[in-house]
Amino acid sequence: MVSLLLLIFKGFAVVVTTFTVLYPGVLSIRAIESPGADDDKVWLTYWMIFGFLHVAETFLPFVFYFVPYWEWIRVAFFVWLIQFNGSTTIYEKVLRDLLRQNKAFIEEFIKKTSGDVTKATQQATQQAASAISDPSNLLKAVNMVNEV
Repeated sequence: MVSLLLLIFKGFAVVVTTFTVLYPGVLSIRAIESPGADDDKVWLTYWMIFGFLHVAETFLPFVFYFVPYWEWIRVAFFVWLIQFNGSTTIYEKVLRDLLRQNKAFIEEFIKKTSGDVTKATQQATQQAASAISDPSNLLKAVNMVNEV
């Protein structure tokens, strides 16, 4: 009963997710398993466009909030991407030149970000190791477990 209610109230989201993620995922797997490389390129381009849109919706939700009927426009956009090879069109007409023009900036950003991530990981590992080796922290953890 609960799953039926979820399907009724989340039906649109389920259909959109199925069409934009599951269906392309299955076709991507088929492309990987096929002997040709052209279909791999099509689906890699699709996932790149999908990722750009997902990032934009994550960091700029207020922009999409003000677009009337955004959910329906998004569905139509994905239909165009998947059924009419729109992802290749967007890549060739917009993204390829944009990425080429900003290649140095992107590489520098990746290098800086990966260095920051490595540094943060090392600091977190050191802090975790010192917290674990402190007997008072172990005692606190045992007491918390007993309380629960």
